[in-house]
Amino acid sequence: MSDADSAKLARRTTIAAVATVVGVAVVAVAIWALRPSLEPIEVSQQTTYIITPTRSDGWVDYPEAVDWMRRASLDAGGVNAATPLLQALGRDGLPSGVDREALLARLGVTLGDESSVFKPLHKFSGPDAPGPEPPPAAMAWLRARCRAAEENQAPFGRIGAWLAQSEPALAHLRSASQAASLYVPVPRDRDANAFARVDLNRFADAADALRCHAALKLLQGDAPASWADVDAAWRLGQLVARSATAGEYARALQLWRAARTGTADLAASPLTSPQLLSAMQAGLGAKLGFAPATETWMFHRLAALQTVGTPRIAPAKAGGQAAGLMARAGTAARLEAFNQQFDAVDVAMQSADPKQRLALIEKLGSVAGQTGMGQALVADEIEAVSSLRLAAIAIALARRQRDSAKLPASLAELGGASKDPGSGADFNFAPGGSQFRLYGVGADGHDDGGDPGKDVVLTAQEPPRLAP
Repeated sequence: MSDADSAKLARRTTIAAVATVVGVAVVAVAIWALRPSLEPIEVSQQTTYIITPTRSDGWVDYPEAVDWMRRASLDAGGVNAATPLLQALGRDGLPSGVDREALLARLGVTLGDESSVFKPLHKFSGPDAPGPEPPPAAMAWLRARCRAAEENQAPFGRIGAWLAQSEPALAHLRSASQAASLYVPVPRDRDANAFARVDLNRFADAADALRCHAALKLLQGDAPASWADVDAAWRLGQLVARSATAGEYARALQLWRAARTGTADLAASPLTSPQLLSAMQAGLGAKLGFAPATETWMFHRLAALQTVGTPRIAPAKAGGQAAGLMARAGTAARLEAFNQQFDAVDVAMQSADPKQRLALIEKLGSVAGQTGMGQALVADEIEAVSSLRLAAIAIALARRQRDSAKLPASLAELGGASKDPGSGADFNFAPGGSQFRLYGVGADGHDDGGDPGKDVVLTAQEPPRLAP
């Protein structure tokens, strides 16, 4: 190759190199120009609702915040309902999809013999209890209070044997109902059932057995034992409704529905002594109340922020931004908008009148799917409060009937009877000889004449009894 050719090749190489550099620079500039704008995210109530505690990268540690709230009453020296509850349900009582052994270790719970763990009726394998089958009317009454027995059309001997085998687990449930709070550590795996504390299906089966046991005891003539189960249902519902997820809140309402029926049965039974009626009245009045829907709404909001917000946050790198400040394209604006949607429902839920709360929420329309959840929570609260008030009135009516040998003509004669939270007026009362029916209009505020599917109904009718 001649010197001229070598010089020409060198010039071409230089030109190609320069062109390459210029091309890369142009592409880099274009990418930079088209980049999404990165905005700092400050940990504030506009983006996160709460601002503490924080993780090592500065973002809010929602699981730890929920743990703080749920541990509050236990830190004051209260007993945790989780220990006897898990002794009743076993490790399957914890939410599915989580490291159950790790949660048991954090709680310090050691589970013993599996024979004491509750098993649903369809898994019961023992022999039926001996004895005659009650009359069809008595069996229909019992099955109406035993969901599992109704589903399985179980004979009386099988129901009795199943409940006898379940007695150790039911005793643990009664013990759990006397605790100060229900605390289960929140799993640190973001995908593990949000902030649920118990497996809802497992818990529902055990709660149904408690209700069934109460009905069986009353059928057998043991009113005090029946009230022990009914009282446990009231108190377990109260525990589960506190610091609850939306699913737990609904499950707590189911417990209170069962307790409402059990209380009505005891109020109408001649086997319930005046002393027991007084104890029942005192039990319902001793700081027993359903958690407001706004409390569960807060936990639902934190779970939503954990699910929606936390994955958007890039972990801070070593030597990077200060704790409390993260960056991700558009995230701050999206989180602020998300919180504004929750804020709108939250403001509506602050009204003291539950009926007005529902109306205000309904006016918001569809806010990112959140209004429906808010309405459901308020509706559950209205029914729960109605249940407690109806039960208290039923006991007062039963006591009046014992004292004067007749029912009053109206609730006004009782004096100071609680109002229907669904309407703000008196509950509807229909006496009929020695029995009566009470009902409230429920969350929709519409009087449907005591339709059990639409109104909140309590019917006090003398329960059947087994032949001695």
